[in-house]
Amino acid sequence: MSMFTIEPSNLSLSLTLGLTLCLSGCQILPKQPHLPESQALSARVEALYQQDNKKSDRVQIKRLDNGTSITNSNTDSIDLVAAISEQNDIHPDLSGYHPIVTGANAFASRSILTGMATRNIDAQYYIWHDDQAGQLMLKDLWDAAERGVIVRLLLDDFNNNAKFDQHLLRFSSHPNIAVRIINPLMYRKFQTLNYLTGLPRINRRMHNKSMIFDKQITIIGGRNIGDEYLSNDKNSQFADLDVLLIGKVVADIDNSFADYWSAPISFDIETLAKLDKRETTDFLEGLDKLRADEKNNNKSSLAIYKTAIDDSSIDTDLINKRVPFRWTDMQFLSDDVGKLTKTVPADTNLVHQLRTLLGSPSKKLTIISSYFVPTKDGVNTLVELAESGIDIKILTNSFDATDVTAVHSGYSQWRPSLLRAGVKIYELKATAGEEKRENKLWKARSQSSTSLHAKAFAVDDYQVFIGSYNVDPRSANINTEMGVIINDDQLATQLHDALSDDLLSQAYEVKLQDNGNLQWHTIEDDKKVIYDSEPRVDVSDHVWLTIMSWLPIDWLL
Repeated sequence: MSMFTIEPSNLSLSLTLGLTLCLSGCQILPKQPHLPESQALSARVEALYQQDNKKSDRVQIKRLDNGTSITNSNTDSIDLVAAISEQNDIHPDLSGYHPIVTGANAFASRSILTGMATRNIDAQYYIWHDDQAGQLMLKDLWDAAERGVIVRLLLDDFNNNAKFDQHLLRFSSHPNIAVRIINPLMYRKFQTLNYLTGLPRINRRMHNKSMIFDKQITIIGGRNIGDEYLSNDKNSQFADLDVLLIGKVVADIDNSFADYWSAPISFDIETLAKLDKRETTDFLEGLDKLRADEKNNNKSSLAIYKTAIDDSSIDTDLINKRVPFRWTDMQFLSDDVGKLTKTVPADTNLVHQLRTLLGSPSKKLTIISSYFVPTKDGVNTLVELAESGIDIKILTNSFDATDVTAVHSGYSQWRPSLLRAGVKIYELKATAGEEKRENKLWKARSQSSTSLHAKAFAVDDYQVFIGSYNVDPRSANINTEMGVIINDDQLATQLHDALSDDLLSQAYEVKLQDNGNLQWHTIEDDKKVIYDSEPRVDVSDHVWLTIMSWLPIDWLL
């Protein structure tokens, strides 16, 4: 955006205002958000679980060479629901968790569990890209629907486009599939118009990420669905963290999905867009990203996903109870869907739930946040805690690793105050994925640039939060978020220990000198290196960051 503008004449200003008012008057969302077909589908889901005394349908999963799954009800059977239920019965008041660290495992877990589901799959995501990962996951869900599994897909609308609408319309044409868009943009083809007519409504987004299989097992965390989130993008990768959950907590996550799914601001895709019959109307034929590299065979980037599935044993491990779940007490947290329409009190927000359940740390606080914008009040709190003797460590993105420059301006200005109080700050390097050493908590396969995308923090020696919530005003006050508090000393210790000198091959440690200047300490080529100025920030970057830090935009970040 240009820093210089020309003041319009009174005539052009009047025309602009008139056009905006006209478009505002035209922006009317459909009166009926939920069509009878999708309502009937949801009723079928409820009916499936009203007779839990009946045995679930048993299926045999067979892995194909192309990484997809099919079912064969005529062979000896395995039962995912029964296998998990047996473990739940042993721990009736607890929940089991297993971290999903690599992007390859994140994709494989979702794909294989989709192939194992026998009743229904509910998925809720902020971003679902129209790339190879996104189309592969849609194909997996389509295959599940083909064998009778009911699929419900709920997406935020901020990253969609008219082309993806067509994929979703073809996808939802299956009688066992329904797609809804929450808080949708009205203008599907000319999306810029929404910024003229839809603000501030469209500024509030659903940032939740979850996938629930047969109401028995779920994956939540920081990952969206897309190549860069699942370690198969040539230009950038996100280092992230998900968690596989079974047990008592799954019911709470399922109830949260139901609230968002049935909300009056969640619209069936058919109410927002119409299928363009000039293009293909066949869902599988429309998956163009899956055909792009077919001629390259094993050299295809699709081979990475196929290899991830072939290398994973999560299906047999679940059936044979070999997944090393740790069983403990957990609390699921989620913003009320009414946060998107500002119809619920602020004290119901997830951030207030966190404060109530976690309280104030007495010994340690470790924060991992891709977008860390503490604001003045947050900095004062952290400084007060640090000065009282609390060991505080923070990992966020460096300037060259962040994918949102404005966020860095909302964070960088507070580094001296935090460091002066004794807070330790680490900043992930964009080259982190190129290092040979691998951190125990997450790994990133990167060919170019790595960016931190995980959202987790540990309090003292017992409590850990993993979810979609960043430590920034947007997560606290604008978007909806979700996550789980895991009460486990082993996981808390791993998170605290992850931020140490062992991280310096992948990150900078920012230190404050006696003269007030900052230094960035790291390891390059097995040697300690100290930068006296912020790495990869040139003069123009510094000027731009300084200007943005003066602007009152923290609440938007």
